Amino acid sequence: MTEPPRTVQSYIDQTPAWPDGTPTDFIPMTAMQWRIWLLAPAGKFFEGLVVFMTGVALPLIVKDFGLSPAEKGIVSAAPLAGIMVGALALGGLADIYGRHRMFVIEMVVFALFLTGLTWSPTYLWLVVYLFGVGLALGCDYPTAHLVISESIASKDRGKLVLSAFAFQAIGALVRTVVGFLILANLPRSGRGAGYMPPRSCRPSCWSWAGSRSATAGIG
Repeated sequence: MTEPPRTVQSYIDQTPAWPDGTPTDFIPMTAMQWRIWLLAPAGKFFEGLVVFMTGVALPLIVKDFGLSPAEKGIVSAAPLAGIMVGALALGGLADIYGRHRMFVIEMVVFALFLTGLTWSPTYLWLVVYLFGVGLALGCDYPTAHLVISESIASKDRGKLVLSAFAFQAIGALVRTVVGFLILANLPRSGRGAGYMPPRSCRPSCWSWAGSRSATAGIG
């Protein structure tokens, strides 16, 4: 009876053995597997960075565009709405076009929308770009976990997939540091009401915060 062909996962799960033939108690990860694990959660990192950065920059955005309470709510919800739509409508594209290709496309789309966000001329474009950023991040939700799941041994898959979510918290922490540095260096308004961006600054200071994220995304 012929032995059925082995799957890719069976090779990944293959336990190495010592020179005397005794199998080891663990399956070491290769350099490529570590690289995949570090790159795949990039979407989670930028989600934490961009989404929470929007909250930090919201007072400056309101001042810059003169937003009403309703418009302020739409700006806050735009990236989250994009994430929801991207995950539901675009998440399955990785099964059609391949994990690697979609992962690259997502990061390119993310960088393009984020770059446009830093130069938003009007409130409408601001919402469009924020939604587009969320769309790319939402599309990355299933893709990133599939890339990790299909590249890691079954024994370590669960903890590495879950640990990818930690990158969201890391992005939020980076956002806190960047937001603090920006707000701490803004000039005070003439009325002494706190820190406000200079009128002559274009792109504005909140846009500068977004440009830092765009630079990281392109890099």
